[in-house]
Amino acid sequence: MNRNMVIGVILVLLIFGGYFLYQNSNKAPASVATNQEVNTQQPADQSNTVNVSQDNGIDVQIQLAKNYEVKYTDSGYTPSELKIKAGDTVTFKNESTHEMWVGSAMHPTHAVYSGTTLQQHCPDAENNDLDQCKSAKPGESWSFTFSKTGTWGYHNHAKANQFGKIIVE
Repeated sequence: MNRNMVIGVILVLLIFGGYFLYQNSNKAPASVATNQEVNTQQPADQSNTVNVSQDNGIDVQIQLAKNYEVKYTDSGYTPSELKIKAGDTVTFKNESTHEMWVGSAMHPTHAVYSGTTLQQHCPDAENNDLDQCKSAKPGESWSFTFSKTGTWGYHNHAKANQFGKIIVE
């Protein structure tokens, strides 16, 4: 081969290589979707997921936070033990004839979840201390989003012999 032919082949390879590099650098990353189709139908197992189909043909499944309900009746909390994921929310609904005040274990300090005592964190304006900080009348409810993994005991501060447990994975 002569020298001009070798230079021509190298130039052609550089041009095509540059073109392909340029094309790949303009593609959106897999985690960013500009035009996406979202399927919000729940699968049969009721897992709280959303399937996202992106322009680039990549399907992504996103786990959504779930909402759970714990009922407080005259005989206590139902269910008394609940397994959830970090980021899930539990709503405590007072269906009793008494007042309900959900507080982190242990009575009377409510210090286990937040590391602060009832007197230190009430009122809980940010709602991050697992403490209702006041009683709820029958028919009222209170919600809390669990951000910390672990096993978290709680009780009714208004009737401390009634308690339950939330296991956050």
